[in-house]
Amino acid sequence: MAEPLAIGVFAGLHPDPRAALDAVRELGIPTVQVSYPASLDNVEGISQIKDALDATGIEITTVFCGFPGESYADIPTVHDTVGLVPAATRDERLKLISTISEFAARLEVERLGAHIGFIPEDPNDELYPLIVQVVQRVCDDVAAREQVFALETGQETAATLHRFIGDVARPNLSVNFDPANMILYGNDKPIEALDVLGQWIGSVHCKDGKWPTAPNQLGHETPLGEGDVDIAAWLQKLLQIGYRGPLTIEREISGPQQRQDILQAKQLLQELVAKHSGA
Repeated sequence: MAEPLAIGVFAGLHPDPRAALDAVRELGIPTVQVSYPASLDNVEGISQIKDALDATGIEITTVFCGFPGESYADIPTVHDTVGLVPAATRDERLKLISTISEFAARLEVERLGAHIGFIPEDPNDELYPLIVQVVQRVCDDVAAREQVFALETGQETAATLHRFIGDVARPNLSVNFDPANMILYGNDKPIEALDVLGQWIGSVHCKDGKWPTAPNQLGHETPLGEGDVDIAAWLQKLLQIGYRGPLTIEREISGPQQRQDILQAKQLLQELVAKHSGA
C-alpha cells in the first residue's frame, strides 16, 4: 500500500507491462493509474502485469475505463461520443465496464475511474434520471467485487456533480478530481469546487491548463504550474480538506517532453507537499 500523498503518474501497460513500469520506476514514482489494456486481459497478460508489479514495486491505484469511439476534439464531439450518456453505445460500454472491473479485480485493484459524459445540469432534463439509473447499475456491479467507481470531474459543474452523487446514492461512488478539466471545459473553478466535492474525493489528477478562448472549444493543457489552476493554492486546499491519497500526474502528450514535464511536476508537487503538509 502506497504512502499517503504518494506521487503517481497516468500510464499505459500495453504492449509490455515490464517496460512500461520500469519507465515509471526510473522516474522515481511509486504509483500509477492505468488505462485498460484489452490485449493483456488474458491469463498470460495478467501474469505479465503481476510479474512487472512485483519486480518494480509499483502499485496500480486505479484502472480507467475508456471506450472505443470516444473523441475529445471539441465540446460538441465530447457530448456526442464520450462516456455513458450517448444512447447508441451505452449498453456496449456498460458491458465493457464490467469486463474492466473483472480485470481490475484479478489485479486486486479496488478503484475504477471514468468520464461518464456530460451530466445534464438541469435535473428536470429527461436524460438526467436515466443517467442516475445507469450509474447506480455500474456501482452495484462493481460493488460485487468490492470496488469503487470514480467519476472524473470536468464535464459538469461541481454543484451538478454534487447533486448527481446524492441522487445516485451509492456508497461506492467517488470522485477523481481533475482540476484542469474544470478549466479546459470552461465549467468551474477548481479550488472552490474542492469545498463542494471534498467528501467524495478519493483520487486526483495533478494536471494544469488554460481556459477556452473560443465557443465550443476546449482549453489547452499545460505543464503543471504553468496554467490557470493555481496548483499551489489547489494543493494547499486539497490537503486542508483532508485528502491524503496519491497525487497522480497526468500529462497528455507523448515523447521526451512528456517525461521532462512529469519530472518537473513531480519536483513541484514534492516541494508543495513539504511546504503544506501541516495544513
